[in-house]
Amino acid sequence: MVSYRITKFNPQKRNEDGSYINSSEWTAISDIGKPKYNNPTYEEYEKIETAYVDTVKIILNEMNVHFLKVDSIELYDTKKDFKKHEKNGRLKNIIVDFDKEVKILKNGLKLDLIQLDKIIRLILRETVWMLLVNENIEIRFGFDYYMYIKCFDIKPSTIAHIEKSGLFVEANIEQRQFIIIDANKSEV
Repeated sequence: MVSYRITKFNPQKRNEDGSYINSSEWTAISDIGKPKYNNPTYEEYEKIETAYVDTVKIILNEMNVHFLKVDSIELYDTKKDFKKHEKNGRLKNIIVDFDKEVKILKNGLKLDLIQLDKIIRLILRETVWMLLVNENIEIRFGFDYYMYIKCFDIKPSTIAHIEKSGLFVEANIEQRQFIIIDANKSEV
């Protein structure tokens, strides 16, 4: 299997250790309208978000995968948080039935392509977090709008299609693993 980093970040703007050097690039829905990030609009944000969702669908279609399972669910906001998100615009253009679509999330739950569209958007909007997996693919989202996909080779034509949407596909790059050591010098 091959690991791919698929992001909105141009690899030519990375330093020698791979860190992205353009600090004015937005990395979250909460950056919309902030001068520090060149005042991105919701429409600019949603265009990129849709490119991520479409990328997953294109790859799943290429691999003839019709569902993914929830794995390693780590966090999701409360119903009260979702109500706040509806008011402050974080859920703009997404209708979420918290009890039927979020509260039910658990490891092993199968999500079809229609459900995946919404779940990926909720992950990118930092309201839920999980891995999406099956025996042939693993999709992981990192901080700052990073997406990692581990699967069998993605066809060059598929990569070209993804890159036309404004995303960058980098092969053989996995998510960095961080080890946290506590005061007793034990891994946390």
